[in-house]
Amino acid sequence: TIMAGNVVTGEMVEELILSGADIIKVGIGPGSVCTTRKKTGVGYPQLSAVLECADAAHGLNGHIISDGGCSCPGDVAKAFGAGADFVMLGGMLAGHTESGGELIERGGKKYKLFYGMSSDVAMKKYAGGVAEYR
Repeated sequence: TIMAGNVVTGEMVEELILSGADIIKVGIGPGSVCTTRKKTGVGYPQLSAVLECADAAHGLNGHIISDGGCSCPGDVAKAFGAGADFVMLGGMLAGHTESGGELIERGGKKYKLFYGMSSDVAMKKYAGGVAEYR
């Protein structure tokens, strides 16, 4: 199984599926810790992206994962209703006792540290370092 992404248009979904991908990750900028939209001015409303991309993928027997934009259970239901085959969750689960991550305390409240996959932390941990263009 080949998974590719992240994209927000039906055209890119079609390109990836026709190039051999089975599952496409959909979403640019909707994650709870994502700063892509603020830093680059690039992004797309998640529900609109899922609607467009699911239609394109399902027409070619592909599948999509809605990646980001869920802050409550209703958002998960909306993603499935818009055609997502799977939904990725980060921020909704990050603060739970069962999740990994460092626990910190500030002002008497406990928090878990977590990060987005384009962050410096993730790049250093999984990609061998931060790209020089950043």
